[in-house]
Amino acid sequence: MFVKGTLKKAGILLTLAVLPFLFGYVIVSFIMFSLIAFLMQFFRDPNRKIPYNGGLIVAPADGRILKGKIDRVKTVHYADPLMEHILSPGGKGILISTFMSPFDVHVNRAPISGKIVKTQHYPGKFKIAMRNVLTENEKNLIVIDSEYGKVGVIQIAGFVARRIVQYVEVGDQVKTGDRLGMIRFGSRVDLIIPYENTELMVTEGKKPTAGETIIAQMRKKS
Repeated sequence: MFVKGTLKKAGILLTLAVLPFLFGYVIVSFIMFSLIAFLMQFFRDPNRKIPYNGGLIVAPADGRILKGKIDRVKTVHYADPLMEHILSPGGKGILISTFMSPFDVHVNRAPISGKIVKTQHYPGKFKIAMRNVLTENEKNLIVIDSEYGKVGVIQIAGFVARRIVQYVEVGDQVKTGDRLGMIRFGSRVDLIIPYENTELMVTEGKKPTAGETIIAQMRKKS
């Protein structure tokens, strides 16, 4: 499966790629066909087997190919950048950051069911997303209010990724695994979950599958 509109655009490009071949420019056609195939893999959108058990948080992004992986797990606090939109004053959470290689699926999914209570786009730079670029790079914040607490997803653009696409709006109800948006040509996705009443089930180095890999188990506060 592909992102909506991909096949139509690919059809137009394929038609154009045939023209040089008809005029004898075989190498030009070969290069164009190779480029089209390369671009189409960026817009893959495969179905996923979503676990729906209550309180499960699933991976919002793929990090499976080449250097793609969860490469940062750390504790964050209310005073840290953007955390005031997710955490309670004086509170803390767990940040799980997934680096998406250019060859990973770039569609991002809801880590938990709930209501979209905030979205905000932040313009910024396009530095290589292998470092801590949360405060500098262009990014998009999505906050989901679940029955277990607020969960944040931050889509971060990188050197290759130049456009973040958001599929949801404030007020929307989403289910675990629903598509939230995509970062075209990949980059990094930060997931912020509550610190209390949460059992983390991944470590750095894990290669997650969006919508399938279980990141944590949350429990309702007593």
